[in-house]
Amino acid sequence: MYPKGRLAGLLKNCPDAAADVFALLQQVTADELRGEGRTYGSGLHKIEPGELARVSAAAFLKRCPDLVMERQELLL
Repeated sequence: MYPKGRLAGLLKNCPDAAADVFALLQQVTADELRGEGRTYGSGLHKIEPGELARVSAAAFLKRCPDLVMERQELLL
């Protein structure tokens, strides 16, 4: 994964935040990932970037409120 937008800026300006990002990503459970991804007949589980985007980021955004986009920014 490659950070973009505000997250990329945060990591550029505060490299120590990378450890926090990593710790928060590790809190995502396998059940959450399986719930958004797909399973093939052989039992292989796969998740695409668009599916990963549906996994809740609430804990991450609570810890890094600067990354929350205003509704107006989303409409641009």
